[in-house]
Amino acid sequence: MKISLHLGAHLTDDDRLSRCLIKNRDLLAGQAIAVPGPGKYRELLRAATERLQGARASAETTAALLDDILNMDGAERMVLSSAEFLGPRGWAIRDSALYPQAAEKFSALRNLFPNHPVEAFLAVRNPATFMASLVDVAHDKARERILSTTTPADLRWSAVVNAMRTACPDVPLTIWCDEDTPYLWNDILRAVSAHPDGITLRHTYDWFAQVMRPEGLELMLNWLEHHPPQTEDQRRRIISAFLDKYFDAEKVDVDLNLPGWTEDMVEVLTELYDQDMDAIRAIEGVRVLTP
Repeated sequence: MKISLHLGAHLTDDDRLSRCLIKNRDLLAGQAIAVPGPGKYRELLRAATERLQGARASAETTAALLDDILNMDGAERMVLSSAEFLGPRGWAIRDSALYPQAAEKFSALRNLFPNHPVEAFLAVRNPATFMASLVDVAHDKARERILSTTTPADLRWSAVVNAMRTACPDVPLTIWCDEDTPYLWNDILRAVSAHPDGITLRHTYDWFAQVMRPEGLELMLNWLEHHPPQTEDQRRRIISAFLDKYFDAEKVDVDLNLPGWTEDMVEVLTELYDQDMDAIRAIEGVRVLTP
């Protein structure tokens, strides 16, 4: 059985991918794709990795774990999703590094299923907005630690990806920029679940409620219903047109006024992010989704 691991990152998905696939659980089950509920398997996986301390699970241990997780028979693929897989949110930035525990956590998770093929999926985002958003939701102690110990220009997603590829070279990794998610949402769902081309998932447009004004979303849904796109490229153009007109900046606004930050600094961080994505595209075993 193939296993898809959706790894977050924090503050990019908020379980929307998992919720969408669960809403299509019966449809996907018909394609031998299992989407178990996260409320149970996240604790089971955490307990198992702590118990094994990174060691490879025995065939018996893996079988027992799958029996506890799976909600169907005959599954050929299972989708597991959690932003905590690479480490807790409070430690997503530490000592001027993104997810310093990524290699260790990823290897321990992969070792729970040593005899099963695994694929991993990760959304990244501009370190400027990522750090600012983390600071915004952190408790006082974590906020102070992040601000006092982090050099923002040192934050590199390529370091996370390289560490994960070194730890688990047999696991292909799919990456996308969170900023591109509105234009890639259908591609992301298909990549993670690997459902066949002939399958149309429901509730896929629920995601857009978080970035669009309600009247715009209603108009877009009406347009898509009466003018179904024939290709993904056509779907992206339609979505882009409605986003241009009905995007709600207040819903996604990030306060970048952190101590010592300037507009020039944010521009530099954004440029470094673009360069970092070029570095990620060059890493062997990595696929980058683009609009």
